[in-house]
Amino acid sequence: MNDDIRDDKDKKEEVILGSEQSEATPESNEDAGQASMTDANEVVQEVAQLKNLSQQFENNYKRALADYQNLQRRTQEEKVEWIRMAGKDLVLKFLPVLDTLILAQNHLQDKGIALSVDQFMKVLSEEGVEKIETIGKEFDPITMEVVTTKEGEKKAAGKVVEETRAGFMYYDSVLRPAQVVVGA
Repeated sequence: MNDDIRDDKDKKEEVILGSEQSEATPESNEDAGQASMTDANEVVQEVAQLKNLSQQFENNYKRALADYQNLQRRTQEEKVEWIRMAGKDLVLKFLPVLDTLILAQNHLQDKGIALSVDQFMKVLSEEGVEKIETIGKEFDPITMEVVTTKEGEKKAAGKVVEETRAGFMYYDSVLRPAQVVVGA
């Protein structure tokens, strides 16, 4: 019998709860709709903020990557420049030896010395050193030094008629200007 009373009580509570829910449903549906709209707006705003934050992170990453790549490139260029500068000093020390060989070749007309000069010039060329061509060219104050002028034909005026010492370029810069005689 107690069980029957308990079952009846449970049924009454269910009926009462059910009626409360059915009464509260129209109002709660309206409140729930407003709450869900508010929640949806908040979610949309949060998604937009996250997209902006993601875009900022991506832009910062791209800038940092570009900065790093520029740093690598600059560092590599500086290394090459340091190596060139070290080579430049060494080549400058060898140029007087080459001048002596060229003078000996001009005076002795020896094939052995000519071969040595050619090999020397080939090695210098492999290291980025090139002889400045002067004979018959217009005088260039950047790559040449005038030792003296020489009277002669009018068409030779301002042109190099003789080279007293060879000049050399090291990659894009003048290593040593050529000493020349210019027609007057």
